[in-house]
Amino acid sequence: MRKSVLFTVVVLMLTALALTACGGGGSSTEGPDIAKGEQLYNQATLGSNSAEGCVACHNMDASEGDESDAPFTAGTATRAENAVPGLSAEEYILESIVNPDAYVVEGFNAGDMYQTWEAELSEQEIADIVAYLLTVK
Repeated sequence: MRKSVLFTVVVLMLTALALTACGGGGSSTEGPDIAKGEQLYNQATLGSNSAEGCVACHNMDASEGDESDAPFTAGTATRAENAVPGLSAEEYILESIVNPDAYVVEGFNAGDMYQTWEAELSEQEIADIVAYLLTVK
């Protein structure tokens, strides 16, 4: 009897260790994935309504065209650091995606950016895009 209890305890401990090591049994929340964010950002269509993706309007830099439709992607993280006093670059980029008219970049108009990303993308997808844009200095 004592051996079976000891065996059961050992099996339960090993199972718990295996689940922890494999990420099982814990929270299903993932951290932001920069590579996934870059992939999403560069898709031709995005979201549940298959709206034009980010790259439909945002050129990376002048080598891809001008800034007539939207600001260049290059330098996003650097510009975001000081765009709005009191907001971190991450907060500014997130707000610019989920509430595009909160801070309209000079030279552009409210309503220019697609307005419903927050409803059409998952929180994970938005976090991934933000993480990617934070790498674009």
